[in-house]
Amino acid sequence: MDDLLAYKNELYSISNIDADKNEIFPEESFFEHVSELLSEAGILDDVQYCPYRNTHKGMKLDGYSWNALEKTICGIVVNFTNEPDFIDTLTNTKIKDISKRVTKFFEGSVDQNFIKNLEVTDPGRMAADEISHYLDDAIKIRVVIFTDQQLSTRVKKLTIGEILEKDTSIEIWDIERLKDLTQSDGDSEEFTVDIKELGGELKVLPANDLENGVSTYLGIMPATLLSDIYDEFGQRLLESNVRTFLDFRAGTNKGMRKSLLTEPERFFAYNNGLTVTATAIKTELLNGQTLVTELENMQIVNGGQTTASIYFSPRDKGKLKGEDREYSYSEIDLTKVFVQMKLTVVGEKETADILKSNIATFANSQNSIQQSDLVSNHPFHTNIETRSRKQLMPPGETGFPTKWFYERARGQYSTQLRAMSTSRQNKFIAEYPKNQVFTKTDMAKYENTWRMKPHEVKKGAQANLKLLGQSILKEFEKNEDEFGAVFFNDLVAKMILFRAADYAIPRSDWYKAEKGLKAEVVTYTLGLLRFSLKKHGKDINLERIYKKQSVSDSFLDYIVQLGKFVRNKITDPSFRGGIANPSEFCKSEKGWLKFQELDIDISTIDPKDLLNNKQQLEVKVKKKELKQTSKTISDLEYVMSISAKEWTLLSEFYSETYPPFHLNVEMPLKYVNLINYGKVPTDKQLKLAVKIREGAYAQDFDFAG
Repeated sequence: MDDLLAYKNELYSISNIDADKNEIFPEESFFEHVSELLSEAGILDDVQYCPYRNTHKGMKLDGYSWNALEKTICGIVVNFTNEPDFIDTLTNTKIKDISKRVTKFFEGSVDQNFIKNLEVTDPGRMAADEISHYLDDAIKIRVVIFTDQQLSTRVKKLTIGEILEKDTSIEIWDIERLKDLTQSDGDSEEFTVDIKELGGELKVLPANDLENGVSTYLGIMPATLLSDIYDEFGQRLLESNVRTFLDFRAGTNKGMRKSLLTEPERFFAYNNGLTVTATAIKTELLNGQTLVTELENMQIVNGGQTTASIYFSPRDKGKLKGEDREYSYSEIDLTKVFVQMKLTVVGEKETADILKSNIATFANSQNSIQQSDLVSNHPFHTNIETRSRKQLMPPGETGFPTKWFYERARGQYSTQLRAMSTSRQNKFIAEYPKNQVFTKTDMAKYENTWRMKPHEVKKGAQANLKLLGQSILKEFEKNEDEFGAVFFNDLVAKMILFRAADYAIPRSDWYKAEKGLKAEVVTYTLGLLRFSLKKHGKDINLERIYKKQSVSDSFLDYIVQLGKFVRNKITDPSFRGGIANPSEFCKSEKGWLKFQELDIDISTIDPKDLLNNKQQLEVKVKKKELKQTSKTISDLEYVMSISAKEWTLLSEFYSETYPPFHLNVEMPLKYVNLINYGKVPTDKQLKLAVKIREGAYAQDFDFAG
């Protein structure tokens, strides 16, 4: 069996097992799986499942997604064969048929007669309302197809006519593309910016020779080319731009917009330019001038507002009053606009992640941007990964102790599985069950829900991870010890709580009667619950959840009923107070503040599932003791791993500065004796040992081994 068919069968198994478990159709399970994959990679955000079929009208839609960074509405359709051991071909004829059905649904979304004839509880009604809401702001429409088929090699170019007089494109996630994304080393899909194909010309001047896999260039980016690149690749260009990714909502800078309209030739002089990274570059020489022809994985780490202004301003319907006349933004002539560019090319992925993160921080330092990029190799992530491989969970209701598997980089779990024999795979799955795998974006979703920030969770997987990073990096750097075994155990409990709610709510009778907004309901329900408990001096008993490795039935029943209350509020226009769209309401701080005004009855919750003030204090003391014990064990492992030779050299290193009786000279020799006689240092000696050794390395001590 080849790799592609093996992956297809894996998808078939996942979709059908989840469908049976969750009491849904395999098609919906496949939709959810692919949506999560693309959301985690930052390709599609805030995907809503709203299936609609109308054979008579020739309409079909499975979901939609609004991308504010690109001002694009995506109409999503599933084309799922649900057949194992065989890969069918997706033909151009089938693509055209799907596109027609999506087109007709979009056309129906602006037809009030069509909408009125839909039941209020029909998911298609919600999809039509949402699409209609976003249409005024939308610049583009994209038809997205999720399929377990393989795109025909005969399909050379995907084209589609305009929908509702808007530029429209097709994006296909076939079995091969899904496999490549799932099994890639990076956090997002790799892509190539082919400048020749875009019809542009990018002149650069090499600023330095290749050194340690890093090369830099200075260049001039034509605004027409920059606009075309953004039109093609959208938000994928901005993933490393901390400020832009978090705050950029297709907003343009007024000053830049005015310059583009009235003084396009001076834009180069006024603008700070772009800071760009790439993982590879192709160039050619023309009359002694270096031209860039291709860039792999281009990232605009600084210059998001410049890019936004250049791309969106000419598409603005508004006008500007000038001294001599009234200007229309559609008059902007990008052929007269150029932007300075600093380009850094980094070939090695781990180096690229760190460098991109640092460049983004330094490039944005004039804007007081705090570094929030939790890159995969950040100590915070490696810490969670290490603990997930070591910490055995309580047996819980199953009676078998297991572990939770943290994917610091996407695909780690499946990559390890594929490298094992069948017998070893079975042991691995028993130790790390597939339903106990979690990713960086999963962790951020659970943690920010617990921190009572559901509006941030709803901003999208990648944006939420970056928002959490702004807080958690400061906490981690301030006191790394706070993120030890106790933190990990609590994180597991938060995951179990969130996943239990995420599983139970869509299976409730009230949800089945009117599907939709599941993601909003789950995070807001748990956020509101904890906020209300804290108001009354109580909190959720995470220790109980951790020890049982499950949520009690009565507590879960309460959460499901609270979910109904939350759903009713989200869908109530009067409660939203002027924000017409439920999803946008849930992304706003105003929405969360509105929920905080509510009073909910918590008297029916079993006291065992909660902690009162006294119990919270007891838990705090207990956790402090556990943290100290964990820290002592960690220090002991650290100190005992250092050889007697290194301690001796450390003593000699300090003897050049301090007298023989100084602690820094004397103590390393004591550690040599302890090691030789198999004795364990005291807690005080352990702390001092760590301090002495780290102090030496900070002063350029070098132990060659």
